[in-house]
Amino acid sequence: MCTDQRRKQHVEKNYFTVPLVLVALSGFLAATPAQADEVYSCQGQNSAMHFIIYENGDTPRGGHMYLNNLQTAVLDAWRVNQHSIRARVAGNTADTQIVLNKARRQIYIEIGNTSRELCDARVLEN
Repeated sequence: MCTDQRRKQHVEKNYFTVPLVLVALSGFLAATPAQADEVYSCQGQNSAMHFIIYENGDTPRGGHMYLNNLQTAVLDAWRVNQHSIRARVAGNTADTQIVLNKARRQIYIEIGNTSRELCDARVLEN
């Protein structure tokens, strides 16, 4: 058999094998979805605000802020103590920090040297 025919048979044989292997690997190597470790929720009469915090062990990795079930911000987060997590909106934003306190079940906003209670919070832990 001529080498051109062998190459053609080899290419035709691998034409279906390679995509099948790639599909199998993509399912195996796909990232698992992130799971929330702590959720702080405030609900008013016509609105709801949620802060989702993701942790690695006991160290916050970041989070998301939702307003009326729409993601509005990505958060940088760090643990202050066993009861409090501080977060700020990632990126080039005003110097505003959100304090999530699970012992007091409250959420505070700090802007500069001023601290205000945002709301009483419902705290869910995973």
